[in-house]
Amino acid sequence: MDGWRRWLRLGVGLGLMGVLYFVLPLTSDPNRSEVVRLCLGLVVMALLAVLVIWQVRLQMVDDTRHVDGLVLALALSIVVFALIFYTIADRSPAQIPELHTKLDALYFTLTTLMTIGYGDIHAAGQFARGVVIVQIFFNVAIIATAATAINRRIREKAIEHAQERAASGASSEHLLRRRRGHGRSTHRNPT
Repeated sequence: MDGWRRWLRLGVGLGLMGVLYFVLPLTSDPNRSEVVRLCLGLVVMALLAVLVIWQVRLQMVDDTRHVDGLVLALALSIVVFALIFYTIADRSPAQIPELHTKLDALYFTLTTLMTIGYGDIHAAGQFARGVVIVQIFFNVAIIATAATAINRRIREKAIEHAQERAASGASSEHLLRRRRGHGRSTHRNPT
């Protein structure tokens, strides 16, 4: 599946993930202990790490594979961390004082991921800070590896396309003229 169908599938997958994130209600069982929640959260993060590492491995083993699965796995990681932060703030507002909505949680997750940290939303409680530390390690160890794999694949594809153009007999002068406007001169007379 190449071309526009692949991009459509990836766009629909990312869009569906975003819609489900904002639309599906998030309820927590008040009878579940904090230890059970913590263990469940750690299991989910471990499964995410395995999913992303598996996708990175597939990228390294199969040179013909597209990065779509890896992009979806990264997006899922972001959504899961946002849900975790939203749940923490919902159950204990003092943990992350300015986090009130799912958009706030997504914003906080992305500013942490990108190491921007504006300071408007921050982890105030010890538990929330612990989860932020886990996310930072996840970002450095897992997401950075995945981003490197995506970057490598994009570079390889660009080199491949350049070699195909060179092999097709198109000279660099012809390509330059084509980029400038199909042979029209862009030189301006200074007089």
